[in-house]
Amino acid sequence: MERTLLLIDDRKEHLSVLDNIKSNLKTNRSINLSTKYLNPNDQKFWNNQKDPDISKVIEGIKIKLSSLKPNLILVDQYYSDNDFFKGIDIIEKLRSIPKFKECPIFIISGNRDKIVKEIFENEGDKEKDKVNNLAKLINLKINRFLDKDFKGEAIEELSKVKIDDILPTKLRDYEGENVVINRFSPKYKTLTFTELAEKIENNDSETVDILDEIFELTLAHYVGINEKL
Repeated sequence: MERTLLLIDDRKEHLSVLDNIKSNLKTNRSINLSTKYLNPNDQKFWNNQKDPDISKVIEGIKIKLSSLKPNLILVDQYYSDNDFFKGIDIIEKLRSIPKFKECPIFIISGNRDKIVKEIFENEGDKEKDKVNNLAKLINLKINRFLDKDFKGEAIEELSKVKIDDILPTKLRDYEGENVVINRFSPKYKTLTFTELAEKIENNDSETVDILDEIFELTLAHYVGINEKL
């Protein structure tokens, strides 16, 4: 089983923690973890004014994960000397991209109280604005707000077995030129394995129907085998 973790942080101190998580999952769960790291303050994400540019950061994330769907994203909230955007702003951009819409995301910060104060205790905000900020935060579907000690929670999340994580990978393993499932209903039988995988990963409106048909075909196959024994 394979998993992918992305860390978005402006310091590399946590890379050793990622190595510990990788070792733990391999030893105790037989899970192969691929870890990716991105520093939002890196010079390659600057704009022409030499300021950090969130749009360039998002493009960098998309490139880094072009062939991977992350099973967990860890996002630091604050980046030293960067007043242009915070972790929550990055999460908001990621959630607008189908590939990252349902991915588990943890915010990590050494100052979680500051996050709460910024959202709810701004004296210039009216009560309506505070409610809107809360609704916006809920819509981002942030799974956990953690301090810098995130190892245990990350291992727990990455150990979960989810069929919509496993199945797309398996479909791609069997991808070949013009490979399709001929016994599918007409509207799906022309889709390649990669196209099916993308629909499942992106939580397409037809995902439930596709999964239903795949499981029905799988069970029918095993029933057929049993009847011949």
